[in-house]
Amino acid sequence: MTVDIEARALAIVGVNDIELLQERILQELCEHCGAQSGALWVAGERSGLRLRAWRGLIDRTALPDVVDPALVQASPWLAGASFLVPLVTSTNEVQGLVQLGDSLNGAFSEALTTPAQRFGAFAASSLKTAARFALLQRQGLRDRETGAYTLSYFTDYATKEIYKARRYGRSFSLLTFSIDNLSGIRTRLGPAAARQAQQVVLRVISQMTRDADVVARAGEHEFHVLLPETDFFGGLMFLRRALASLGDDPDGRALEARLPFGLTGGCATFPRDGDDFDELLMRCRRRMEERRGSLHHQLHLDPLPFWEEVELLLGNARSPRLPDTAGEPARRGKVADVLFDELQLEVARELLREPAARGLVYVGGPLIRSDLNIVRGLDVPANDFAPRVYVLGKRADLVTHPTVTPVFLEGDEHLARHEFLLWLGDGLAYALLQRRGRGATWGFHTSDPTLVEGLVSKLQAAYDLQPY
Repeated sequence: MTVDIEARALAIVGVNDIELLQERILQELCEHCGAQSGALWVAGERSGLRLRAWRGLIDRTALPDVVDPALVQASPWLAGASFLVPLVTSTNEVQGLVQLGDSLNGAFSEALTTPAQRFGAFAASSLKTAARFALLQRQGLRDRETGAYTLSYFTDYATKEIYKARRYGRSFSLLTFSIDNLSGIRTRLGPAAARQAQQVVLRVISQMTRDADVVARAGEHEFHVLLPETDFFGGLMFLRRALASLGDDPDGRALEARLPFGLTGGCATFPRDGDDFDELLMRCRRRMEERRGSLHHQLHLDPLPFWEEVELLLGNARSPRLPDTAGEPARRGKVADVLFDELQLEVARELLREPAARGLVYVGGPLIRSDLNIVRGLDVPANDFAPRVYVLGKRADLVTHPTVTPVFLEGDEHLARHEFLLWLGDGLAYALLQRRGRGATWGFHTSDPTLVEGLVSKLQAAYDLQPY
């Protein structure tokens, strides 16, 4: 090993800040190998090596976000104009991969292979040590009463995440959870029950998090969760799972039976909802208020199964009146016969405008036909099409489709009489429920996100559909 590469290896050994270490590894290898550009992928708690840093002339859009460790060779190798350096420990654990490009000498020399491999071993060991150090550092910054991280640590972590997201064009989601009825629990059931409510909520949320996620106590009744590299739809799915998991937890169910938690959550994502912590937090709290005011809560719809809720929303002798206020995002009444078909086509158009944006769409009716507008409108290759689209009903002439999944339900009387469209996407929600009759079609439609989420969850439960 040359003096130059040895000095560079020693320079990174004492760096414990993992973010700084990743930048330093890439910088040292680029300088030693005469590379004008480079990228680094690092192992984490999720499968695959994740893109963590890049520099120079490299085209970010051409870099994959994840690299399969199984494709990483044991020794550095040349691939076209690129020089690839694996970061592998002495026990053969792949900790990362560096891709170097745009050589100052016109091409990378084979003579770089041995020193780069030695440096890669040092870098792999340093990354593993820095990850352990970060974990130990986080363990010492927890709130004693609940075990959550302190707000000061969370704020510092969020500041670093904002810096990384700005620099590398990443996204992350911030969630806020509030136990709205905590004071009522303390008053009626005592301080021990209030502490138990906090601990149950924290345990349920923490069981869902990854190593890189951070849960912090923001106040007596409020918790924050930061989800790195998570888009808005991912944050929304985390929120749905958290609220559902509380009802599945035995301790949570037992305490909820005595007095409801009143758990409310809100989600905001960088950079779509704001570019600093305060703005994201404000958006979270605004969405929490929207949930509290949702028709889903006003009508106490939680206990109802899917089809009972559909009938109540469409209207029957027992149905309550809907709020009659200006701007109310839900309406009931006669609808045009063509509305259901036209909306399918419009949803298809919207999905194709941003095919990489994740979402869930459910279209239900008497028959699964190939001439349904949602089917015709999405007759495109499935490559890079992120939304999941399901059509429910009795089998007709559609068996398979590249982007639409048919769910065959034979003899379901509800679907024989009703049609519905549920759409839950990246920052949007919409539902249309309708019942065709003689001379008129009666419908209910809404853009209330909490109400749409509830309908989607209950539909999934009713027909054993994949929940997230």
